[in-house]
Amino acid sequence: MARLRMPASTRARRGPFRLLLALLAGLGLVLAGPGAAQASQTVEVPAPAPGGISATFDFHGAVVPQPYDPDPTQANPGPRQCRLRYHEYYPTPGCGGFMLSVVLHGVRNSPGYQAGLWSTEYRFRASADTARTFRCVRPDGSSDHEDDVVVRTSGTELGSVYYLADPGYVLSRHREVPDREFGPQFYLNFPAESIACPAGTTATQYGLKVTNLTVAIDDDNVFGRTAWVHPGALYA
Repeated sequence: MARLRMPASTRARRGPFRLLLALLAGLGLVLAGPGAAQASQTVEVPAPAPGGISATFDFHGAVVPQPYDPDPTQANPGPRQCRLRYHEYYPTPGCGGFMLSVVLHGVRNSPGYQAGLWSTEYRFRASADTARTFRCVRPDGSSDHEDDVVVRTSGTELGSVYYLADPGYVLSRHREVPDREFGPQFYLNFPAESIACPAGTTATQYGLKVTNLTVAIDDDNVFGRTAWVHPGALYA
């Protein structure tokens, strides 16, 4: 999927960010896709060092496809959609996934922030370990657990939600809205898996487990070389 990435420049960005906000609204960008979303799970992640920046992780918008019958080529909306089009940032109904919204606390206490500096990095990064359980379900809803298939990933990179994972944007919002705190936003849309089930049964994703959910940045000015980690587990 094509992804727009912000430049690494650290020049003042107030004007450009206001323009981007207007563009985002005008385009009507979809930030949450169709499908059954699970309840939000919010966790607090302490600052890696005393007096540093802490975080709140909001794990939300999870999609667990039931039944599981993705079309890897399908980009148009529908129950089998697995591909995202330009300016789409969400888990698809056919392949599933989740979203992560982050709020950073204590950014304004950073000496670099108080000195009016901008980040030396062009984006926050996020990753997670995942485990998806698939079952072969009979028409009456029963299944044999020995047919379960568990697909695991390690350190899977989450996608950035447009410019919302740009440190410059996060700093700009802190400076323009003094009574609120902000942070980056991410999503994960899984690739299609081939699940072979016995005749007369239907593949169904039974669940999603997320561990070692990590947001990180290597910044010399404001955020530091920091990783916020929630070991989990989070479930959908």
